[in-house]
Amino acid sequence: MNEEMKKFKLKNGNAKNEFRNVGVKKKLQNGHLKKKFKLQNGNVKKKIQIAERKRQEEIEERRHQEEIELRKLKHEEQKRKEEFEEPKRKDEMEFELQKIRLGAEGRFSNSIANQTVNNTYIKPKSEIHHLMEKFNSDENDISLYLIMFERLAKQAEILENTWVTNSFAWLFAV
Repeated sequence: MNEEMKKFKLKNGNAKNEFRNVGVKKKLQNGHLKKKFKLQNGNVKKKIQIAERKRQEEIEERRHQEEIELRKLKHEEQKRKEEFEEPKRKDEMEFELQKIRLGAEGRFSNSIANQTVNNTYIKPKSEIHHLMEKFNSDENDISLYLIMFERLAKQAEILENTWVTNSFAWLFAV
């Protein structure tokens, strides 16, 4: 029995060793698989990080392009606004200049008119009332009549400060 036990123990020991060897092999394989999985998992993580970084860069690039486009649009709008306002500004400046000129002329003509009224009355070159028709409120338009009077008064070189009195005289002349 001893021999049989020895054989059994040897067999059993060999079986145990073989079992251990199989277990070790499995552990080694599992460890290798784990390392391989870790490497693959690490590669996947790196790929995900790279993809995320690329996506962030694309988003930043789009934002940058949108900002550039927005600046261009604002610049074009400002340019159009300035182009629109430039003639308006010029017109306003011309208007102000003309007001100043007319104010200076008005003071000058008023001083001349006061001198003529005080000294003697200057007779116009041509009598305007011969050229003007009598105003008829039923047939004539007052604004057209006054425009025609203004033109004729300028041609006749009548002083502007006497236009009102002359226009009343010619307007209601009998």
